[in-house]
Amino acid sequence: MTLPSSSPAVANYSVLVTGATGAIGRAIVQALSLQGLTVFAGGRDKTALDALVKNTQGRVIPLNYDVTDEHAVKAIFRVIQKVQADETVGKFVGLVNNAGVMKASPLVITSKSDLHQQFNVNFFAAYQHMQLASRLMTRHKQGVIVNLLSQIGEQGSQGLSAYSASKAALTGATKSLAKELAPLGIRVNGVAPGFIETPLTDHFSDQEKSEIKNRIALKKLGTAEQVAQAVAFLMDERSSYTTGHILPVDGLFQV
Repeated sequence: MTLPSSSPAVANYSVLVTGATGAIGRAIVQALSLQGLTVFAGGRDKTALDALVKNTQGRVIPLNYDVTDEHAVKAIFRVIQKVQADETVGKFVGLVNNAGVMKASPLVITSKSDLHQQFNVNFFAAYQHMQLASRLMTRHKQGVIVNLLSQIGEQGSQGLSAYSASKAALTGATKSLAKELAPLGIRVNGVAPGFIETPLTDHFSDQEKSEIKNRIALKKLGTAEQVAQAVAFLMDERSSYTTGHILPVDGLFQV
């Protein structure tokens, strides 16, 4: 698919971003809306979604739902299909699977509920979204899927075996679906962030952050905006010949 950043034709396209109210999700919504795309912003927190719409330039449509609720997800895609049919928004051509959860615990005390939660959010929900999104994209043989992965899923990390496994599963699906969907005009790529400074990392002490920086070749921490720009790159014409690729945004981080 080609999404020319500088062309008014981009206004004829729409995309869905899950996990839109977190720091990285908000940055992705902002980056894509600035490209002229209509962005469906998915999230569980209605108040946060309303604030996102208010504070984001461009056209953002809030979708308040839980990505792990299979019936709710199907209903959301029916809404997207309907507004397309009504020509209320442009063609649905993009999906960003950004929703995710991470719970740290050693193997011996990892609960089955924590294991299931991480797989339900990080893999099964993302898979269902790809399944339903690809059905809409196939109709016009055009689409881009970008999955938010993790360097921990690539390299592993002590105390994060469940999270690592869930992200590794999504990495495998990303590479396989890139091959499966390419003949249909759909590209599938991933972005694998390293340590990104967000409110979720505020609990790290200055000393801990300093130690992390020492494990990063660029000797600095990443930002949500840098992750968002990587996603935006994989969404537009600059990467129109790229599929099945996992793009690290980690400053060369050694997990």
